[in-house]
Amino acid sequence: MSQLVQVAEIAGTTRADVVRVATHGGTSASDWAIAHAIQQVTGRDAAETMWAGRARQTEPETPAQTNPRAAHDPEVRIYPENTSPEDSNRIAPHHPGDHEHDEDTSDTEDDAERVAAQTLADSVFADLAEVLDNPRAAHRLTRAWTTPTEGRQVLVQVLEVHASTHLRTEIVARQIEAELAA
Repeated sequence: MSQLVQVAEIAGTTRADVVRVATHGGTSASDWAIAHAIQQVTGRDAAETMWAGRARQTEPETPAQTNPRAAHDPEVRIYPENTSPEDSNRIAPHHPGDHEHDEDTSDTEDDAERVAAQTLADSVFADLAEVLDNPRAAHRLTRAWTTPTEGRQVLVQVLEVHASTHLRTEIVARQIEAELAA
């Protein structure tokens, strides 16, 4: 009988689970049972078995060179990308595209308009999705406007199109009813 089968019988599990724990380690109580069965059959320490996969994960990998023909250009400045959710995603203060204007006033006004546009979008989304009979289209439309004025313009256009379509449908239905009655 192979050691793999012996371990599976002792642990009361499948051969696949035994192989998984033996090669990649584990974390659960059933993995510990398998590790102890491996220790009984092979003499390999259960803790060493449980940490097997983690040891491989901590080995540093050498990064592959992405462009072997790349040349260093000292005039090109590379800005770090901050991916922290706590940090705001603003342009660095030394960025060459910065303009000399009062950022505090314009940022506050822009933020207020964005909040107002988002509030409008949130308040009309369900009704717009019902009118369009398409929640995805409603989502795309409400995300497209950046100011409440743009939002109102889009809503007026949608309602005009929907009203004319609805009116045409009623006219056609009445014409059919009239033809059937005649």
